Amino acid sequence: MSLLTNWGYTVTDMDYLPDMIGETAFNELTASKYAGDVRIPPTIKAAQEAIRNYCGWHVSPNLECEYAADSESIGRVVQLPARYVTSVNSVTFRGVELNEGSYHFKPNGLLYFDRPIHGCGWNDIVVRYEAGLSDELMGAISELISHRVTHALAQSYGVQSEAAGGVSVTYNATWINRARATALPDDNKEVLAPYKLQGVF
Repeated sequence: MSLLTNWGYTVTDMDYLPDMIGETAFNELTASKYAGDVRIPPTIKAAQEAIRNYCGWHVSPNLECEYAADSESIGRVVQLPARYVTSVNSVTFRGVELNEGSYHFKPNGLLYFDRPIHGCGWNDIVVRYEAGLSDELMGAISELISHRVTHALAQSYGVQSEAAGGVSVTYNATWINRARATALPDDNKEVLAPYKLQGVF
């Protein structure tokens, strides 16, 4: 059971990526305003796919992963395709497992070797690691997805203004153009900055 992701590594403990937020949690965050709307699940999936592609990795609760690198190009450092790496379980070079004392990692995904790795083969370094977000960090992502989905659903209803009591809000054309679930305005990108993989644009 495994999944080759869009970002060049394999999730080894499941054959799908879990949702960042379920429909029940979405309804709780939005006071059930759209409860029962059949568009919620596909719109959630569209929003989370946009976030994952922007960040360059699975952005999920902790998952077991495997990444193969070309030893000729790495020298002493491998950038794993993940943020919030929680453990490195093994590193093999041409099928031989390296001693744990010969490398160390940082949660930002950088794996350092004590001495340069010399080789000329493609994918002859294989790193098995775990990476993912805590419940607290997932909370910020869940809120962002709810925001994207809410805007997308409101716009699909043709809502251009809303009023509650003595307060009214009118959405301008800029908001309407950015309301689709896959749009990530600059303020969303600021929220996602801590989750974005280095070198992904």
